[in-house]
Amino acid sequence: MAQIIENRAEICNDICGEVAFLSRKVLDLNKQIIDSEKAKTRFLSLIANELNNPMTALLGLIPHLAKQSTQPRQDLIDTIEDEALHLDFHIQNLVAATEIESGELEISYSLVNLEDLIKEVSKSLKFRMIEKNIKLKVDNHLKQRVVADAQKLHLILKNLIANACVYGDADTTIEVTIEQKDENKLNISVKNYGKEPNVKHKAQVFTRFAHDLKGIHGLGVGLSVVRELCERFDGKIDYVVGDNTVTFVVVLPLETKSADFEAYGSNEFLFESFDNALEL
Repeated sequence: MAQIIENRAEICNDICGEVAFLSRKVLDLNKQIIDSEKAKTRFLSLIANELNNPMTALLGLIPHLAKQSTQPRQDLIDTIEDEALHLDFHIQNLVAATEIESGELEISYSLVNLEDLIKEVSKSLKFRMIEKNIKLKVDNHLKQRVVADAQKLHLILKNLIANACVYGDADTTIEVTIEQKDENKLNISVKNYGKEPNVKHKAQVFTRFAHDLKGIHGLGVGLSVVRELCERFDGKIDYVVGDNTVTFVVVLPLETKSADFEAYGSNEFLFESFDNALEL
């Protein structure tokens, strides 16, 4: 009997030792995963910032080249500008994604004119719209300016309208509707004419590195950034499918806090008042 008890004790000790060993291995692997994620985020942040500055300079130089160009070279300059705008868009999403992942997303509230933001977005997407002969119609029921982060709201609108350009049918109109729901909800809907997303579950549309809206594997960064930004502002995004239409709807709380600045489009350079602004 004593021998049986002793054998059982040895077995229990062996099992406990094995469990302790496996627990240490799990903890070590978990630490490696965390360190790997941190390294990935730092790397992406470094790459995004290194690309952002020269891209901004390039976009600033292109209009000056166009002014001095003869007509035969204009098509080439347009192609360069189109590719630069496209790359800059990817960089903006990459910067936002790394800021969200690292928890370093900063919010700056200012008075924002939503129609000005949409005009700025349409200008940056002009080549996509020309390519498919897509028009943009804005129906704004909210005439007053809103308190928001101009850059983040600009990126939300840009991703939604760019998505409508890519997946919408040619020779159609993208319809943007801005309205106030209840007392403190801002609704922005972007409707395009075309086929519905080819996914089994809605969540796939807003997931990075999943299938794109046509069912083809892709990065899927844009709509995931939109979802994460909406959630950061205590809002939400969803989409509804109609008769050959897809409408993405963003719901954000209308901020009641006061803003000390006024945003010029999505420009981060803000002035407390026009009296102190330098005239260039």
